[in-house]
Amino acid sequence: MSQQVFFIGPLGKVGGMTSGDSLKNLHLTRQLQKLSVNLKIIDTNYYRQSPWLAAKALSRIIMHRKGKFIVSASTMGAYKMLSFMKALHIKDVIYWVVGGDFPNLVHCNLVSVKPYANARTIIVEGRRMEETLRIAGLDNVTTLPNFKPIDFIPAKQPRVPGAPMKFVFLSRIDEDKGCGYINRAAELLNKKGMADKYTIDYYGAVADRYKKKFTEETNRLPNVEYKGFLNLLDKSNYEVLAGYDAMLFPTFFYGEGFAGIFIDAFIAGLPVIATDWSLNSEIVTDGETGIIVQNRSAEKLADAMECLIRHPEKAAEMGRKCQEQCRKYDTNQVVTPEFLKRLGLL
Repeated sequence: MSQQVFFIGPLGKVGGMTSGDSLKNLHLTRQLQKLSVNLKIIDTNYYRQSPWLAAKALSRIIMHRKGKFIVSASTMGAYKMLSFMKALHIKDVIYWVVGGDFPNLVHCNLVSVKPYANARTIIVEGRRMEETLRIAGLDNVTTLPNFKPIDFIPAKQPRVPGAPMKFVFLSRIDEDKGCGYINRAAELLNKKGMADKYTIDYYGAVADRYKKKFTEETNRLPNVEYKGFLNLLDKSNYEVLAGYDAMLFPTFFYGEGFAGIFIDAFIAGLPVIATDWSLNSEIVTDGETGIIVQNRSAEKLADAMECLIRHPEKAAEMGRKCQEQCRKYDTNQVVTPEFLKRLGLL
């Protein structure tokens, strides 16, 4: 049997709501096990509630300090873990980055680069992130996009001529995800007499701090509705998602990396109207698989939405290109045996 590899990070729950980080780790660990990596998982999901679990994990790391490790946790959680490993002179460490705030913290000198330099490899989700880290002096960085298992691509049904354009938002519902700008864009369009030309449906958990304001905003908009949750671990829900025409993602969340909802949108054949923020413009090709708009601008967002409302054929064509491209984010195409051999895991 190959050498044991310890995977450290949150995995969350398979059947319920979970964070994007935990979901990515779930897909990653399943793929590693599928490819016969001898994996021992240390799930950090409940460490804040159970400090004894953290102590148990640290003792296990000390006991196996000559082993191989993959760290895939939140930025500060990973920083603490990598600092601990550096102090123990553990060098066979892969930092598999989740989210996008880590390069920004390094760039602003808010964290030391020393624990990261100690890792054998740092895997980030986009070229912009890699470039930022290399400028900071880290030469152990490689880029690998986000991924999901793609074993089902729903059929797109022809649009009914004259039917309203159906927009969808699928993520954490909060102001820094751009939800306020979506609602302001809807107000602008409705004032132009377009309320019967489109709809917006929201799916996701509403942040507590935003619930009251979100409810007030959406209650003023007759064509905007909160629909609860859409669990895409249930593949049949991709058919629900494919019933929409385009996705809205005007995020300016500081921790944004390669959001998994881009892959969901591409699978479902939805072009994405996204802000020019973090890695969004690396994922969405403007005018081909979506529209990139100015950050924090309800006016520009409304303009992009109006473009698709008036030209639904553009949305349909971009949706076809999305489904043509989605396979490149399939776990089997990204986390390959060849890549794992380069990492020394096989």
